[in-house]
Amino acid sequence: MAQFDVHQAVTDTIIATLEAGEAGDWQCPWHRKGGSLPTNARTGNAYRGVNTLMLWCAEQANGYGDTRWATYKQWQELGAQVRKGERSTIIVFFKELAIEGEEDRRRFVARASYGFNAAQVEGAPAAASIPAPSDWATPETFDRFVEATGARITHGGDAAFYQPSEDRIVLPKRDRFPTAQGYASTAAHELVHWSGAKGRLDRDLTGRFKTSAYAAEELVAELGSAFLMAEHGLEAEPHPTHASYLASWLKLLRSDPKAIFTAASAASRAAGYLTSLRQELAEAA
Repeated sequence: MAQFDVHQAVTDTIIATLEAGEAGDWQCPWHRKGGSLPTNARTGNAYRGVNTLMLWCAEQANGYGDTRWATYKQWQELGAQVRKGERSTIIVFFKELAIEGEEDRRRFVARASYGFNAAQVEGAPAAASIPAPSDWATPETFDRFVEATGARITHGGDAAFYQPSEDRIVLPKRDRFPTAQGYASTAAHELVHWSGAKGRLDRDLTGRFKTSAYAAEELVAELGSAFLMAEHGLEAEPHPTHASYLASWLKLLRSDPKAIFTAASAASRAAGYLTSLRQELAEAA
């Protein structure tokens, strides 16, 4: 019996979702219409990395309309019951294993657990209310978050980009964006690029992805932006480069089952780093 490959199973799911984008009638699962990360219903903790993508894909594909997930046992502990016939979604966890003959070395191996959305169970606790889409706007907290990063940002022109040689972010003026969320998503995308510079996270993907490093970095920035938007309760809108990179992302994922794990992990780390800068500023004040 062939061993179950969790990396391949997760990657296949995300590839299938992205392939639908080539057909046209589609919305990328990380371009969220609602601002929320998927959370564990039992612990209240937000899922991170590749699990965020998997659960967003499942929410979109099945129209669940709820961001809460838990295992079968966890739902039972909450007094709820998964309905008969409901299909689970893979949730990845990493198990630490000792390396034989080397006491001080450990390695982490991806394993699969299986979760169910709140929409799949009877007796789930009531969900907290979320704002109606018409109420979503770029809040002052997002502007304060951007300011707290200390990133040098200039406004002008028609293109958004991070310029490493001058360590600055260039964004079009806000009124050039159709929506406030579009501006915020683009700003977050470029901030993720900014976070990878030397002296910050020093993110260099060339060793891992070789000639595909540029496309991988763009995927990290796109995912990191989505994670940040969800944390701030904002709609995530595609970066202007998104469509042009879709084919290269698919090529990358098809050739490397672990690529999406690396990209999602780097995106989570970047989002966490950028959020921590505000906390550091508050502590210093």
